[in-house]
Amino acid sequence: EDGATTETGMAQGTLDMLACEVPKKFIFEPVVSRCMSRLGSTDPKQRKAGIACLGVIAEGCAEPLRENLAQVMPHVFKAAGDNDARVRECACFALGQISEHCQPEVLSYSSQILPIVFALLDDANIAVQATSCYVLEMFCERLEPDGVRPLLDPLVKKLASMLEATNKRSVQEMTVAALAATAVAAEEEFAPYVPGVANLMAKLMQLKDEKTFSLRGRALECMGHIAIAVGKDTFRPYFQSTMQCACEGLTFESTDLHEFAYAAFANLSKVMGDEFSPVLQELVPHLITVISQDEGQLEKAEEAQGNQFNALDDSDEEDEEGGYVMHIRTALLESKKGAITAIGEMAAHSGAAFVPFLGDAMTVLLKAADNWHPLIKVECADAMASLIVPCVAQDHGGEIKWEKGDIAGASPLSANTTQAVNVIMKALVVLMQDDTKEVVGKACESIQSIIELCGPHSLASVANECLENTYALLAKEAPCQQLEDYGEEFGDEDDDHDAFMTSVCDLVGSFGRVMGHHFVQYLPKFLPPICEYAKSSRPPSDRSMAVGCLGELAQELGAGISEYWSNVFYPAAIAGLADSDYSVRRNAAFCIGVSCEGLGESVVSQYGTMLQAMSPLFGIDVNDGDTAAACVDNASAAVARMITTSPSSVPLAQVLPVVLKALPLKNDMTENETVYNCLFGLLEKNQPDLIANKLELSRVFAEAASEASNVDDDLKEKLKLALQSLH
Repeated sequence: EDGATTETGMAQGTLDMLACEVPKKFIFEPVVSRCMSRLGSTDPKQRKAGIACLGVIAEGCAEPLRENLAQVMPHVFKAAGDNDARVRECACFALGQISEHCQPEVLSYSSQILPIVFALLDDANIAVQATSCYVLEMFCERLEPDGVRPLLDPLVKKLASMLEATNKRSVQEMTVAALAATAVAAEEEFAPYVPGVANLMAKLMQLKDEKTFSLRGRALECMGHIAIAVGKDTFRPYFQSTMQCACEGLTFESTDLHEFAYAAFANLSKVMGDEFSPVLQELVPHLITVISQDEGQLEKAEEAQGNQFNALDDSDEEDEEGGYVMHIRTALLESKKGAITAIGEMAAHSGAAFVPFLGDAMTVLLKAADNWHPLIKVECADAMASLIVPCVAQDHGGEIKWEKGDIAGASPLSANTTQAVNVIMKALVVLMQDDTKEVVGKACESIQSIIELCGPHSLASVANECLENTYALLAKEAPCQQLEDYGEEFGDEDDDHDAFMTSVCDLVGSFGRVMGHHFVQYLPKFLPPICEYAKSSRPPSDRSMAVGCLGELAQELGAGISEYWSNVFYPAAIAGLADSDYSVRRNAAFCIGVSCEGLGESVVSQYGTMLQAMSPLFGIDVNDGDTAAACVDNASAAVARMITTSPSSVPLAQVLPVVLKALPLKNDMTENETVYNCLFGLLEKNQPDLIANKLELSRVFAEAASEASNVDDDLKEKLKLALQSLH
């Protein structure tokens, strides 16, 4: 029995590693086809194996799995209703893995997943109940209130009753985690349930038995998530008791409780803002001490005992002399990671109150950024950008007013802010050359955050190195891209999407946003590697990323892209509009719209071709998921930009009825201003083709101005006035 379990575990681990490391075209189809054949078996062990393997490959094969959810999900749902409890448990595991790794596409299945999971919470098998809680935790993480609303009340009541009815700690822990995730999904709508859930958590947060520390920590974590969900005012009555539990946890010899406490500090500082400041004096020195600790140490090796397997030992823990061994305290490693996160959040949300701790925090993070472990470096890269925020709060009233591309004028940064920015940016540029992709991605994100907060002067001291490092990443010449040893064997023409490259491309867009016209000189160098990712042979995430990057550059550089319109931006956008993937198509539509806006009359001769290429987007079913709806929204906004730029170049009689039918916007609310300002402009001129569609225009304005609409209040007032003028 034990041997069988070990073999199963080894098989799962091997399959997981293959899915993560081998190019997906070699692993996805062979595994999924075998899963499907086993799911049709009359033998429950075969069905269990089939559904379990789907869950195992979900992380490594997330990209192709997201593309094939329509084919896969019916089999997962069927397995969740299997008459064998082991199959149902594995179906829950698979559903949880898919929910975790196939976001946001899996959210479109919320109306099917939530009722299935709700039913499984009543399963006669305890393991199935517990695993269904795990599904809820993973699925609700990014679910919007609309998604969870239909089942919110029975769901909270069911989870609460489960928590009170069971004595099994594993089920209790997973139930608490599911409650926390439900709160995050429901946001303010969770407010009526806070008193009851907080009361349940209060009992668990008093647990003193070492065996129950994990449950106590989960309860503390739940309160932190509830705070994020309902906000400062609703959570205020529970702030002190939650902080007391977290601080008390630090007095126990339990690294688990310490980690939960640091996570709670991070969340509560984010929610409570300046109300969190009074505890900084006590907490920050403690966190700095934790971050300063050494989680690994060399110790004298014990004398060899003549073990018969010594010859097989390939450990690299001993030094060259063979006399010392590096011992790693992994628990302290996790605590240190949590402490760095907490420091970052406190700096980001405590305002000027954090300034007295800035020097010590910066010193310890800069040292930790040179840590041997990538987990620590990732957290440091993430937290570093937050250390600029207290300076901005104290010296700039919370906001720095900077001009795009204005590097010649006087710097708007104070001396203190300049010093902090220079030190942090230098460290982040070094981390861009790390050999771990996650570290590099996080460094890029933090650089973007700083330069968008502080403007072009914040980039000046490291501009050359930062641009060179970014180019090296786009060209796949950076240190973190030289470690794959299977590239030549498998070929890399259509290798898999690297998630961290999205952060790199976002940084390129940010260069345009901050440097303005100064970045145009770098386009000949940057555009070719970006376009490599837009090739049809690349995976959808790469194509979407590349076309999105081109769209951001077009938006930020305006006429600066004119030299590259015909041979780069235009062909990439037209190809993107015909792509099979909704995300690529929405980004292509955005690119077309902002390019027309920035290039003006010089591209009106191509309006006909562009409108024709965008036409199929208006036929997409908006109920086919968020990306489908966003695709139609971006097409509407693109046409609006074209009309605003050159109304006489658009056949309004044919175009307006199509656009109006697609309104109001369903998903991408950032485009509301663009679309409605275009319509307001036409209405002011009494444009005949718009007036001819007066009834449809009235419907659009009425729906967009309604109470249930997600349009912002100022725009709603304009819509109401426009609606009155139509009657």
